[in-house]
Amino acid sequence: MLDEGVQMRKLMDFKEMERRYTKDEDSLELTIEKWTCIYEFLESAFSLEHFNDALQAAVVPIFLCVEYRDRCELCPLFRICERGKSEKFSRVIRMIQSYTIAGDILPRDTLLGIVGNFIEDLKKCKSDARGKAH
Repeated sequence: MLDEGVQMRKLMDFKEMERRYTKDEDSLELTIEKWTCIYEFLESAFSLEHFNDALQAAVVPIFLCVEYRDRCELCPLFRICERGKSEKFSRVIRMIQSYTIAGDILPRDTLLGIVGNFIEDLKKCKSDARGKAH
């Protein structure tokens, strides 16, 4: 059980992402930060409400989708997103959904492993995109 004195990591919502994006923050960096926040939040999540909050944060649209709206296949995340239909993205969402039903009776390491791997995939996409730009 989480000690009441412990603060859970704040999740990013659309308004925060939009505010930061309009201040010229990098959309790919914002995406990685969004998922890092979700991971850190999940480290101390224990109630169904917490897992529902994490799921809501997971489906917050990212601004790469705005930037690449009509040319999705050029997006640096296309290989792990595929317009939200990729196996990697679907696996993460399905895993979080399973915790919204079962809560913390499921092993946390499984969830954190899948989300952590997804973050590593995001970072690899960032690295690949930076490599193509040079």
